[in-house]
Amino acid sequence: MIYEIKFEHGEQNLFAESELVLAPQVDVIIRSEKGLNYGRVFRSFAEDTNIETEIKIAREASIEDFRLIENLKKQSQEAKVLIREAVIANDLDMKIIEVAFNLDKTQLFISFTADNRVDFRALLRELASIFRTRIELRQIGTRDASKIYGGIGPCGRPLCCSEFIYEFPNVSIKMAKNQTLSLKQSKLNGLCGRLMCCLTYEDDFYREAQQRFPDFGQWLEMEEGRGRVIGLNILGNKVKLRFEDYSKEFDISEIEESDDR
Repeated sequence: MIYEIKFEHGEQNLFAESELVLAPQVDVIIRSEKGLNYGRVFRSFAEDTNIETEIKIAREASIEDFRLIENLKKQSQEAKVLIREAVIANDLDMKIIEVAFNLDKTQLFISFTADNRVDFRALLRELASIFRTRIELRQIGTRDASKIYGGIGPCGRPLCCSEFIYEFPNVSIKMAKNQTLSLKQSKLNGLCGRLMCCLTYEDDFYREAQQRFPDFGQWLEMEEGRGRVIGLNILGNKVKLRFEDYSKEFDISEIEESDDR
C-alpha cells in the first residue's frame, strides 16, 4: 500500500509504502535516506497506483516513540530560540517559523518566511557548527506558515489549511465578485493575509447560477416599467430592481418570463 504522510513541523507531505494496513490519522515512523522521521497517515492509495517512492513506513508509533517525540519537540523548541538569536546576529531579514529534529537527530529541519531572497550561507555554517547535524533550511510562503501554526478562521472553525487542505487552491478576487461578497480585503483575507481558500468551495455553483441572472446596472423591462438591477440574491433566486420612485425584488423566474415576452 502507498500512504501519504503528513508532518507536524511543516515539511512537505511525502508518499511512503508499507505492507501494513493503516488507517488515516495513525502516527507512524518512516525511514528514508534522511534517516528516521515521524508523521501521520493522511490518506492511502490502491496497490495499483502509479505513485513511486523509496520511502518506507518502518512501523506504527509506539509508546516509546511518543516519549521520544515529545522529548525531541522540547529540544526543537530550545533550538528555535538559538536559531532566532543567530538570525538576529547575522542581520537577516527572515522569520523562523518551525524547527524540528528528525527521530534520530541526524537532521534539523528549519522553515522560514522572508519577503525577499535571503543569503543564509553564513547562517547555515554557524548552525552546523552549533548543532553538529545536517541542516535543511526551507523558505515557505505565508499560507504555509498559517498551515503550520493553525488557528481559528473568521467562520469560527479551525483553518482549512491546517485541517484537510493539502494543495493550496488558486484564489482570485473574481470569486468574491461572483458571490457578491464585500470586496474589502479585511473581510476576504485569512490569517495568512491572502484571499481565503474557502472562496473556491462554491465558485462553480455561483458561476453556473449567474448564467441565469442579469448583471449589476443592467436595465430590464418589467410590467412595472423599466428598472435597473441594484441587487442580486443568488441563493434566494431574487433580483432587486430600482424603478423611478421605488425599488422592488423579483424572483428570477419573473425576470426570465419578462425576457421571454
